[in-house]
Amino acid sequence: MPWSTEALWHAAQDAFRCSLSQGPVRMAAARRSADRLAHQLGLLDDWFEDLAATTCKGCPDPCCNHAKVWLDFQDLLFIHLHHETLPPYQLRRNLHERCRFLGLHGCTLPRLSRPWICTWYICPTQRQVFERDVPGGMVQITAVLPRVKSLRQEMERCFLTALGLTAAV
Repeated sequence: MPWSTEALWHAAQDAFRCSLSQGPVRMAAARRSADRLAHQLGLLDDWFEDLAATTCKGCPDPCCNHAKVWLDFQDLLFIHLHHETLPPYQLRRNLHERCRFLGLHGCTLPRLSRPWICTWYICPTQRQVFERDVPGGMVQITAVLPRVKSLRQEMERCFLTALGLTAAV
């Protein structure tokens, strides 16, 4: 689990801030990728907020109770590049506890401050509701998902290139 302690979390955020302070020109391509990524995520936002309001609050076993997710490098990079709200700590301290941002009515984090996996995962109940209530909606969502994945990779590549680094394979 990356950055699971308060000290590691703050050190990671300091490292992102330091790296991003390399100058607006060097980071311009990464910021453009983050802007395009935010646009694509915005296309999904209303649908997923409605789905969560309809399904998560009454769910007897929310995904956030047992899913092993956390904010990864690309999630944090996006949050920093796009100036989204930074959560005060990693989603969980270890793989045995539930997400610390699970509230009574679902996730308490703003959509753009959540891990990507929390957006793209659609549980069976949500899929059923979505297919029933939004004709052709699943086709539209599945068209956006690969674009988001590609933009996340592009954003990371541009960021690392600006720092004179290359992505690990």
